[in-house]
Amino acid sequence: MSASAWRALAAADSRLLLRDPLLGWVILLPIGLALLLRVLIPAIGTALDRTGFDLRPFHPLIMSGYLMTAPGIVGMVVGFLLLDERDGRTLSALRVTPLSMRAYLAYRVTGPLIVGTLATLVGYPLVGIAPLPASVLVPIAAVAALSAPTLALILPIAAANKVAGFAVVKVMNVVSLLPTIAYFIPGPTQFVAGVLPTFWPMRALWAAAAGDSHLPFVGVGIVVAAITIAVAAAIFERRLLLKP
Repeated sequence: MSASAWRALAAADSRLLLRDPLLGWVILLPIGLALLLRVLIPAIGTALDRTGFDLRPFHPLIMSGYLMTAPGIVGMVVGFLLLDERDGRTLSALRVTPLSMRAYLAYRVTGPLIVGTLATLVGYPLVGIAPLPASVLVPIAAVAALSAPTLALILPIAAANKVAGFAVVKVMNVVSLLPTIAYFIPGPTQFVAGVLPTFWPMRALWAAAAGDSHLPFVGVGIVVAAITIAVAAAIFERRLLLKP
């Protein structure tokens, strides 16, 4: 895909966001949430200290939930842009443009991935708990951000309209956070949660926070997420891009 085509599609998305300021502001939520957690978590921890409960061992769990926040929000925003394009028959019009459907899909995968990764890299250090060096955080954030294009592609497939889209987003957000339960499950049994792509970046974060090797979980996470994206992209292409 050429750089000029990428810029043209990005400019078109920017115009859509300007027409719907709510979606534009939503992109800033990961930063706002990070700043809120920066104040809230230490305050809650101090209050719990008085009861004898130490919140600090659970900081990696809290941050694994935050890890999926930016990708989830970016995926939601792009998914709603795709809903607008579907309803405005823009997707159908793409078939008569020089842009190939595969190039368009490549943009729809790489765009949310880049934005989701950057948003996480900005927001995560702002929280100030369970800190990770950049060399560790970057690959974990990138694997987590692979959930953004997955949500973006699934939303226009599963939702008939924007109202239904919000319901789909809620369900997928719950599903994406289900692997947090595995934090409390010792031993190999926790890997049952690995059927969900979001488990692997979370597990990588838990391992890194404990001083263990995180790279095996990053590697498996890339494979699982790539398969999920490939399936979602194939369904998206067949139902929305190639449909007469």
